[in-house]
Amino acid sequence: MLVNIGVSYKKAPLAALDALTLRDLPTFYSILKGIREVSGAVVVQTCNRVDLFIDAQGGADVSEKVLWNWALETKFKLHELKKLAEQRTGEQVIEYLVSLASGLESMLVGESQILGQLRSSLIEARGLAASSPALSKIFEMSLAAGTNIREKTGIGKGTVSLGSAALKIAERSLGNLDHVKILLLGTGQIGMILMKAFKARGIRDVTVASRTRQRTESFSRTFGGKPEDIKNVLSQLGLFRLVVVATRATGYLLTKEIVGPQLKQDQRLMILDLSIPRNVSPDLEQLKGIVIKTIDDLRDITDQAVSARRILIKEAEPKVQEAVEKISNILRREEAEPMVSDLFHKADKIRREELEKALSQLDLPEHQREVLEKMSLSLVRKLLAQPVVNLREAAKKGDSKLLTVAGQIFEGE
Repeated sequence: MLVNIGVSYKKAPLAALDALTLRDLPTFYSILKGIREVSGAVVVQTCNRVDLFIDAQGGADVSEKVLWNWALETKFKLHELKKLAEQRTGEQVIEYLVSLASGLESMLVGESQILGQLRSSLIEARGLAASSPALSKIFEMSLAAGTNIREKTGIGKGTVSLGSAALKIAERSLGNLDHVKILLLGTGQIGMILMKAFKARGIRDVTVASRTRQRTESFSRTFGGKPEDIKNVLSQLGLFRLVVVATRATGYLLTKEIVGPQLKQDQRLMILDLSIPRNVSPDLEQLKGIVIKTIDDLRDITDQAVSARRILIKEAEPKVQEAVEKISNILRREEAEPMVSDLFHKADKIRREELEKALSQLDLPEHQREVLEKMSLSLVRKLLAQPVVNLREAAKKGDSKLLTVAGQIFEGE
């Protein structure tokens, strides 16, 4: 049975999402593989969601065990996790996965980054020997379906990305950013997205800082920006008009006491806090000229993007259902294949035994023995043709009763 347990931006605050992020995936995969009912797992983690996809035997019991281990690993209260977590099983999981790949579940509808994140998550799970063959196949089919839906509907074209949404918010406050000095604190996933957005817009005056100089320099070589020590830039905030904070620090990096003394008279400074949890103290807004925005403010732009793309969303939704039905039919049909293979194997064994008995009592030349061989093969194939079609159709329709009866009829020697 397919099981999905996930927490997303739709129900969980940013602090909860951060707290529920699994920092040591290899260890958690080992924990999941230690659960007897779990055959495979893929964990998907982004700035907007943490999703666990499980190939399991059993439903509710497995979910309880997974939730308990998730809460234990992240030191999160189990009863709070249960309130935030959405749970899906069977075809609901496939529908959710196809919707994810299509961009319909993203905060910024249609954004394409989720495709790469899903692929990376699958590759990582495979590398750690965590994903089962069945789960890997479902991921691959869902990714292919999502890509196809994007191409047919155009839902991913012209979409507002996290980076471009952040730029729009900054421009609302500061105007054109071409000659604005920008400081980026953080070299993680969100920092990478923002640097790509800056480069795409031709914005070059970006200073980058993070916890370590080595990581900052490596980031700057790959994505751009001028590397700087974080202690230095925190004492030179008056040089910048836009500060973007996207770190995983557990406390406030910027406070009223740090920023206040550095502000020049009549200076206007915008701080965009995209950290989880927040790294910018709310008391900074008490200072004149300071504007603070957080990732929650991206929802305004998201809502506008969704409003403008409702037609495309309506066009994509039935295509998601079509893809889910197609994937489900393939998976259900495959359920009959072991039985079909076993049926042919047993029938062929009987055929060979009976043919050998008949030939041992006849003195036939080789070409006549070949005629009997071909006739026996043809007879078995024709006798089994319709039962096999019926088995596959029963599997396709999810007719478990017929499959059970067929298994009982053909069981044994």
